[in-house]
Amino acid sequence: MKSKLQKLVDDVAEPLNEREAGDIIEEIIAADERKLKALYTTFQSKKFRDDLAKCVETKGGKGMEYVPWSNIMDRFIKHCPTMSYEFHTYQLKLNQGGIQCEATRPYMGDKETGFFVKTSITCYGVTRSMTSAIYGKTFTQVSLKPQANQIHNAQMRCLCKNAGMFGCGIELWTREEVTQLEAEESQPEATGLEEEVMATVKEVFPNSKEVPTDTRPCKKCDAPMTLKSGKFGSFLACPNYPDCKYTEPLE
Repeated sequence: MKSKLQKLVDDVAEPLNEREAGDIIEEIIAADERKLKALYTTFQSKKFRDDLAKCVETKGGKGMEYVPWSNIMDRFIKHCPTMSYEFHTYQLKLNQGGIQCEATRPYMGDKETGFFVKTSITCYGVTRSMTSAIYGKTFTQVSLKPQANQIHNAQMRCLCKNAGMFGCGIELWTREEVTQLEAEESQPEATGLEEEVMATVKEVFPNSKEVPTDTRPCKKCDAPMTLKSGKFGSFLACPNYPDCKYTEPLE
């Protein structure tokens, strides 16, 4: 397909020389830059921000604020009808029942560090991209086994963050990141001595039941389970309480 610039050049009655073609290119770029600047100004205006603030909702025990993706994209498309977006895909090597194969997936990463999605938005000739981790039920633990709903949620969240790079709702992400950092800081960090401690326990109490370690994920949010004690004995519990109240008895 011919580009907008090429079509414009072809429509000119007389052939253009190199200088004239360059002038047209510069004018198109300058016009797009003006539109982009005006769009950012609109998104950051008090009227627009007050309107978007009406869509803010709260979820989770920690009061995390967010705006539904439909409210973000509805306003973005109204102000830039020619915009386009893309959910990036990747070729991953998988092991399906012992058979090595390649498959296209809308995410990238591994089980050691977690998975992420990537989106791109193009508006007035400018493309900007954003990535976002695939989380479990809460924003304090990444999902090491991405499910369809988690991938979808990550994609739409990433698309909204992507829109923020053009000024649409960017102020909302500052507040969310502060809340997320506070939640992450409340989670206990691994000391690196867990395996050594467990080995000592097995040596001292050889007949005791094997206590599950952090390799067992929560079935609701994928966070590594922790060992708790109650009046009926020990049990496994999700560390994201009270956002996630899943527990599991020791086998």
